[in-house]
Amino acid sequence: MKENFKIILAALQEAGMEMGQAQFSITEYSLKTRLSFKFKHIDEFLDFLQLEASHNDEKSDHIKNIFIEEGINPDNFFYVNFYKTKVTEL
Repeated sequence: MKENFKIILAALQEAGMEMGQAQFSITEYSLKTRLSFKFKHIDEFLDFLQLEASHNDEKSDHIKNIFIEEGINPDNFFYVNFYKTKVTEL
């Protein structure tokens, strides 16, 4: 595992989040939080998520669509901002 991936996973764990339960947004800029991380390109992010860029599955397609919707170039650097899933109380 890449060293920078270990740092991200440690930060998520410190924040009390598990990777599978964390929500995220993708932006061209950092939100300047402890859980905002820079990725070089989409392939690096998919590698972090343990998804293959060439593998056509639902999760990787969803992530690729985020880039399209946000107008972000997936071949340039971007930031992934993690946050806890919000649960609405009734």
